[in-house]
Amino acid sequence: MSQLDVPSSSFVELPNMRGLRIARLGRQTDGRTLEVIDAVRGVVIPLLTHPSAEHGRVISGRIRFMQAGVVTDLGPGDRWEVKANTVQGPHLVLENDTRVAILRDGRSALDVV
Repeated sequence: MSQLDVPSSSFVELPNMRGLRIARLGRQTDGRTLEVIDAVRGVVIPLLTHPSAEHGRVISGRIRFMQAGVVTDLGPGDRWEVKANTVQGPHLVLENDTRVAILRDGRSALDVV
């Protein structure tokens, strides 16, 4: 499976999220945003709510994903979908070199940093 080759210089580390880097690959005219997230084992993504829907896919590594009290371990090729304004998390990165691709129906996480 492709690793989505993204230049290292495209990534930024989010404040207070050591070990998690995000790159915005593009914004569509319909307002959708494509991002790639790289993370290391042990990173915890806290409970959160996005103002727009997201559609994600694990490219490499593993992540423990929580939504509506349901915990699912996701690996390469696994997908998820979260509706706008839906509480999700916390999520836990289970392996080093975990990479996920996320298509957001609106603003990027980079828009709110």
